[in-house]
This record gives sequence, structure tokens and C-alpha cells, in this order.
Amino acid sequence: MKILTLNINSIRAHIESFLDILKSGEYDTILVQELKVENATFPHNLFEEYGYNIKVFGQKSWNGVATFSKFSIEDTVRGLPNYNDINARFLETVIDGRVRIINVYMPNGEAEDSPKFQYKLEWMRAFTDYISQYIDAEEAVIIGGDFNIAITDDDVWNPKNYVGSSISAPAARAIMQKWLDAGWVDVWRAMHPDQIDYTWYGYRGRDTVGNNQGLRLDYFLANRVAIKIIKKCEIDKSPRMADKPTDHCGLMIKID
Repeated sequence: MKILTLNINSIRAHIESFLDILKSGEYDTILVQELKVENATFPHNLFEEYGYNIKVFGQKSWNGVATFSKFSIEDTVRGLPNYNDINARFLETVIDGRVRIINVYMPNGEAEDSPKFQYKLEWMRAFTDYISQYIDAEEAVIIGGDFNIAITDDDVWNPKNYVGSSISAPAARAIMQKWLDAGWVDVWRAMHPDQIDYTWYGYRGRDTVGNNQGLRLDYFLANRVAIKIIKKCEIDKSPRMADKPTDHCGLMIKID
């Protein structure tokens, strides 16, 4: 099974490039973040011919997550269960009866001195508590999505440019590091220990993609069972290189 995670930065604005992904048939399961559309107006009709089951947790104008799969989707949970949140950021499902996948769009937080940064930390702490039940679970559990964190300076093209930013803030990094210390595996980094590459490239300025001026904000984390069945993890830059691109690349894993 090939699984892709992708922040689409508005499913409506970038529908053509997203349909190209579906048409290719390359991915069996796709985790999508930042839909920016409510459940009631999600364009299901545009996707019917491609053979995907779809679960959506949408929100008007902001946030929103969806999971597409050619396999069965069961045990759907919308919203982080232990955190009262008005924002659509969390979608948990079981795919094909054999792998539990948590699709997340974590808060951005803007800057360390922003009130939104405290919300980011609160959300992450609640997420820490929730996922603790899965690290030693007997089932394969994978967390994928846009984490809005560059875990180290190696994941930031110019760290000096991001001093004070929420994405490289020590407090946010420390929480994510706790996940890794507990046993969650950062799959891309585990498979590419010395590689410098990114999953987000801004729209502004010079050729940020060609000059590799980006951030690594998108991740797959695997529990102890899941990491044993993951055979590959690669960055797919084609969504960022489309005619009307999102500002994120895709991130892919292949599992047995």
C-alpha cells in the first residue's frame, strides 16, 4: 500500500492538480489537510470515478482534513477526543482493517509572541496524551500530516530567518521531541538520516524550490509495529510543481 500525505492549501483552489494525483492511481491512500471547505460542500462528485472511499472533517474557509482510500475506511474519529476544539484538525481511521492512520493538520501558531502559539502548545500537549496509548499497541499505527513544525535546524533552509517563528520554536520542538523519545519514529528522517530536503516551499521570492529554500513540515510517525512494515518514504515534489500548486510537497510511504 502506498500512502501519501499532502497539505492541499484549499481543495477548490487546487482541484486540478489534486485530480491529477487521483487519476494517476499511484496512491492507495491519501491524507489531505487544509481543505478549507465544509463537509456539506465538499466536492464528492468530482472524485466518484476514481474508486476512493472518502472520510471528511471539514470547516468553512479554514483547516479541514480528509482521508481517501481504495481500501475500506472504518472506526472514524473526527476531532482530537481529549481536546475541545472548534477547528477541524484531526481525523483517525482504520484502513483495510489493518492499519490505524491519524491524519492531522496541527496548528501553525504564527509566532512565539502570538496568542495563537499558546493554542498550538495546548493542542500538541493534548495530542501527546492521546497518542500515548498507541506507541506500544499491538496494531500498526501511523500519524501523518502537516505538523507545522521543523523539528531541527536541519529542517529549515535558513534558521536565522525563522527565529521567533512558531514552526521552529523551542517549546514546540520539545513537545514533538517527546513523541520521538517515547518511541514514535520520524519515518523520513529514519530512512534519510543525512539528507537535507523539505516538504514546504513558499510562493514568494526567488525560485524557492529550485534553490531548495524550504521547510520540512510534513511527517509520518510510526509506532513500533508500523515501522516494521514501512519499506520506503520519499518526498513527492510534483504537487508543488503543478501549474496551480499548493505550497507543500507530498510525502509518501510504502508499506507491506
